Amino acid sequence: MMLGALALNPLAQIPLVLAGPGLGGQIAIGVGMVIQTGAAVCHGGLQRAVRQELAPDYLQGRAQATGSWLAFSLRPFAALAAGALGTLFGLRPTLTLITAALAVPFLVLWKSPVRTLGSAAAISLTPTEEPANP
Repeated sequence: MMLGALALNPLAQIPLVLAGPGLGGQIAIGVGMVIQTGAAVCHGGLQRAVRQELAPDYLQGRAQATGSWLAFSLRPFAALAAGALGTLFGLRPTLTLITAALAVPFLVLWKSPVRTLGSAAAISLTPTEEPANP
């Protein structure tokens, strides 16, 4: 699921690079952005589940904080860099470069050990047992 979602990101961005003015271009961009947002939601939810499964209980907060910091605090710098590239090279070349860069997370995950993880072991609770973290 994570690989599929990451593979959709650069593909969904292509209409933004190629679309011209007019209603057809606006619809193509809108559809691409809906697909990209859906893929991001799927990837983000599963990424958090994998992180919670793999990180020990005492590191859960640090793992979540690190993931949030990486996801959100770098956005202003990315926006500044995109604006600078857009000024230097123009809109379409910059959008093309950003679209190509969206393939990097897919490649990193493809090469990582996460791809080889199996299903989590099933947990069997008796009627008197309570889950550890409800």
